[in-house]
Amino acid sequence: MGRFVMYLQENARSDSGVMPSKAQLEAMGAYNKELMDAKAFVVGEGLMPTSRGARVYFPANADEADEPPAPKDKLTVTRGPFDVTKERCMAGFWVINAKDLDEALHWAKKAPFAGIDLEVRQIFDMDESCGASADAGGKPIEEESKDKQ
Repeated sequence: MGRFVMYLQENARSDSGVMPSKAQLEAMGAYNKELMDAKAFVVGEGLMPTSRGARVYFPANADEADEPPAPKDKLTVTRGPFDVTKERCMAGFWVINAKDLDEALHWAKKAPFAGIDLEVRQIFDMDESCGASADAGGKPIEEESKDKQ
């Protein structure tokens, strides 16, 4: 069993701050209930428009494992709004439990949307990706020998 994130691509309508219609909200509520009844639902949220957000840019090599993080004075902060027709922006998301990508796609295809992208990606599981003996940063933890006294 794995966890998957399904996130909604922002569009001009959702980024304008227009709330979904009553019928759309009821359809989303029914979809969420179906996820909950199947014990697949972990969390789901809608996000405010990009005008209420910002992006932080980390200069080159900040994400390299052998490089130190970028100095805080080198970071670039850009406040929204962002051009949702040219940039990928997230409008909302669900985190679900599914046995594999095919099951996650089964749930994604049932989402009550039209004219919008829903991306599905598996969430890293530290136990699977780094072994059961890894710390939160993914570094192996030396196991103490049972013979040690």
